Amino acid sequence: MIFNKLSFPQDRKSWLILVIAGILNNAIPFYLISWGQQYISGSTAAIMLSFGPFVALILSHFTTHDEKFSIFKLLSVVLGFIGVFILLGGDIISKNNDALVGQLAVLLATIGYITSGLLIRKLGDINTIVCSTSMLLTGAIVMIPFVSIKELLDIQIISTAGYSVIYLALLPTALASLVRVKLVQKVGIQFMSQVAYLIPIFAIFWSWVFLSEIPKLTALIALSLIIIGLFIRKFPYKRDT
Repeated sequence: MIFNKLSFPQDRKSWLILVIAGILNNAIPFYLISWGQQYISGSTAAIMLSFGPFVALILSHFTTHDEKFSIFKLLSVVLGFIGVFILLGGDIISKNNDALVGQLAVLLATIGYITSGLLIRKLGDINTIVCSTSMLLTGAIVMIPFVSIKELLDIQIISTAGYSVIYLALLPTALASLVRVKLVQKVGIQFMSQVAYLIPIFAIFWSWVFLSEIPKLTALIALSLIIIGLFIRKFPYKRDT
């Protein structure tokens, strides 16, 4: 912002939207995903995140004028819900409360991402860098009361964990935030949510490579249903005139 000589918005309405979007897009999801992944695998977390397009479809139908339901989109939502229920069902039946709570935490994070995307659409006249900076600042400020000073002082920057935090801050947070905001402003939240096509595939692959995590059969079935749902929602649908 300094390099481009940009300034923050001056009106209260824009700041209210930016603050809420920052909480829903940065503060809450970052915490919920990190906390939830203590109890579930990386591939399971990715499948929960892939539920985003279905949340986007439902919310955008009622909050936008140009991203409405069609019969194929409705069918895709049904398949997506079935996929998620299959993923959650095993832990509910086995009463594995820790895994269930972890999955629900990531699902809530997904809802936060999509809701913030709908808010970002209302800020199409605000510069992408300004929008991203404002949201990240909001997320950081909101999380300060929950941060332990002792834990911060104990962090070793020159370590695998330190390098991981730096990487997470620069690429999938800062840079990705700019790309996400730009896309949402230009093409809408439903299109942006299509990243869910790739999240589970890459996550399952990298979890297998780095963590030796082999997805369970129920996870593969759930992933298949979600991908089929995502594919079906792209079918053209024309109403009779």
